[in-house]
Amino acid sequence: MLTLLLHYRTEWSYYFTETNPTKYNSQTYTSRPTLSGSNVYISNCLFISITSTSDGGALYLYNSVTNFLVESTSFFTCKTTGGSWGGAIYFRNSGDGQSVLHEVCAYDCCSNLHCLFARIEVSDTASSKNYFNYSSISRCVSTISNSNYPLCLYYGKVCCPSVNISMNKCYYRSGIYCYSFYDSNLVTCSITYSSFTDNIAIGYTCILLSRPGANFEIKSCNILRNTQPIGNGEGIIYTDTNLMIEDSCILENKGTYIFRQYSSSYTITLSNCTVDLTSNNGYLTTKNTVTKSFILALNHMSTR
Repeated sequence: MLTLLLHYRTEWSYYFTETNPTKYNSQTYTSRPTLSGSNVYISNCLFISITSTSDGGALYLYNSVTNFLVESTSFFTCKTTGGSWGGAIYFRNSGDGQSVLHEVCAYDCCSNLHCLFARIEVSDTASSKNYFNYSSISRCVSTISNSNYPLCLYYGKVCCPSVNISMNKCYYRSGIYCYSFYDSNLVTCSITYSSFTDNIAIGYTCILLSRPGANFEIKSCNILRNTQPIGNGEGIIYTDTNLMIEDSCILENKGTYIFRQYSSSYTITLSNCTVDLTSNNGYLTTKNTVTKSFILALNHMSTR
């Protein structure tokens, strides 16, 4: 018998102003529940060994929920065999939706094609939260042709502080996909104090950050030992935006390029990073980059 030990916190009022959300607290689910209410709060729950034949193996929310918070909750072996999106979570509300996944653990989740763990799509505005905080995704594996992305974050302000996305494997983009709100004056996607390690792309790319003309950042992160096949023209970090990478450790990755900028109009900038390779397709600027070996000491929640 698996015992889930997680602490209980009340985070709803920290993220959302709406009161009296529909709460799902301290439950174990072995089949996909039907959720009600326009504001949904899931806390201290375990979703385990759930298989669905449609999108969202464990949770499916399409235009029915405005504010969505999952905290201190684990998803183990949640899968969709018939749907194409979201092995564990499918949340989509591009009208007025917001989503926060806080202290979430995903292990061995898989979709039939896209977003092995979760597809999250919120309103395309700067004020819409699309957060993945203090969380871990590990050993989500699919060898299906064109399978992709452990995590897909669409629109809104994307924030990923202190996350661990490691040991995942799929056909392409085996780390993360972020497509945030566009604002040329703001950083609309921020990944900080996080680790991307030992992810394998059978076809191409580990990290994809996209929204032409937007400003993205990676700060104080470890990007280590990720692989994609040599010679296919893509790389470990692939973007079509202005991307600033600061104070990060990028070592022992294997790919055609480590840094690939799709658009000649934008630049990837490395500042005060530790790297062993700077292979790129011609749109990389480096500042104060050193090449000795060190790894940032980052603390993440356990994956099991």
